[in-house]
Amino acid sequence: MNGTPTPRTDAGLQPERTALAWQRTAISFVAASLLFLRWATQHGRLVVVLVAGALATATWTFFHTRTRLRRVAHHFPMPGLEPAAGEVLVVTTATAVLGLAAVWVTLAS
Repeated sequence: MNGTPTPRTDAGLQPERTALAWQRTAISFVAASLLFLRWATQHGRLVVVLVAGALATATWTFFHTRTRLRRVAHHFPMPGLEPAAGEVLVVTTATAVLGLAAVWVTLAS
């Protein structure tokens, strides 16, 4: 254990795995929005707003992170890449809002 960092030998697989994870996240938002459509007749506009918000988040997540990760993959072996804190914050907030809305819609039904 000499404390020296080991060189990165994975030139492209880590950004590809990260891109696939963000794509799965976007797909899960689409699936969640489709599940909310079940309550559209009972709760009207609120569900429509939630579905639109989830679809907007899915679209933004898919295209924004795809563009960002394309840039990161180009410079991947270089140290000092900034983490995707903004993307994580947006997805976490949207997930919390959808979760609270799902609890409310379920209990109100």
